[in-house]
Amino acid sequence: MSNQNHSLEVIPGRNLEDLAIIGSWLFQKSAKTQRYYRRIVKEFFNFYPQLYLKTTQVTHLALFIKTFGEHSDSTRNTYKNALSSLFSFVHKSGYIERNPAVLLETIKTPDRLYSKVLSREQIEQMILKESHARNKLILKVLYFTGVRVDEICKLRQSSIQRGSEESFYLLVEGKGKKVRSIHLPAHLARDLFDFIVDLSSDYLFTSTRPKAGQIEKPLNPSQIFRIVRRAAKVAKVSVEPSPHWLRHTCATHSIEAGAPIHVVQKTLGHESISTTGKYLDIRPKESAGAYLIEIK
Repeated sequence: MSNQNHSLEVIPGRNLEDLAIIGSWLFQKSAKTQRYYRRIVKEFFNFYPQLYLKTTQVTHLALFIKTFGEHSDSTRNTYKNALSSLFSFVHKSGYIERNPAVLLETIKTPDRLYSKVLSREQIEQMILKESHARNKLILKVLYFTGVRVDEICKLRQSSIQRGSEESFYLLVEGKGKKVRSIHLPAHLARDLFDFIVDLSSDYLFTSTRPKAGQIEKPLNPSQIFRIVRRAAKVAKVSVEPSPHWLRHTCATHSIEAGAPIHVVQKTLGHESISTTGKYLDIRPKESAGAYLIEIK
């Protein structure tokens, strides 16, 4: 049995067919998504020990999600999305005739994107007060390219590409292994080339203290997260940002500076421009009230 199926064997009463198709579904997800979705699927079938994929009804799904009523809307949406993804895959594969998850209603969550954008002064202080050369460059790459934390971990020296007439690009492997090319500002390109001069590893950002006899490994998302949090603390930033905040900040600041929305879309790797469009309304510069006559 494959590794992905083996990890699901703790689910009671699972037949090999169910395990095989669940494993095939998980195998196509990123490592991070696999961890989340695997746990959710286990919880679902532990909740219904005698239930199978072919006997699952929408009532089973709805009741399971409802049991997490004390959790945030965002958490319950994660459960809903995981199960919807699973049963959509199972249905498309022909294993079941109908997709029970298609009837699940979307759980509306408040959009708090505006609260996850740093000011120019905050991001500037985080970069300026970072004394570690590698960490300073990590902050710059996150802010000036808007890459996701998983994406920055996979960057290699070969990811930095020279174009024509002194233009440089960063090749980024995004969701679904799709590769996009991000134009690098001249100052960031210089910083990157200066950084890799004495770099022995193929990966761009690695641990500075590998254990004896070990090859340097790329930093993982948790390590990048700690670097960002520590930089914010040193800079006395009043919030505790994650690496993804720098992605939001990149998008918001660039749009406010006049960047066309389609440019921001391609930089961030959004499939839909409507996703990028959310950044247009984070900090509006005008409103309907500004056109009304003042009442004293």
